[in-house]
Amino acid sequence: MNKFFTTLITIGVGTALTACASTDLPKRTVLPLDHGPRAQATPWLNQQRLLYLEQQTKPGA
Repeated sequence: MNKFFTTLITIGVGTALTACASTDLPKRTVLPLDHGPRAQATPWLNQQRLLYLEQQTKPGA
């Protein structure tokens, strides 16, 4: 009986999350976060990536 309720709740939560999910969210550029003494994703590098992506997504580029 406990397994039944757990399954029922899991299906209900999954259905609710699927119903609440929206597909019309604005697309954002997600840059990697890298912290530490030897970070490979520096703020300067992230800025260069953003500039490059902006140039690529401009109409007529």
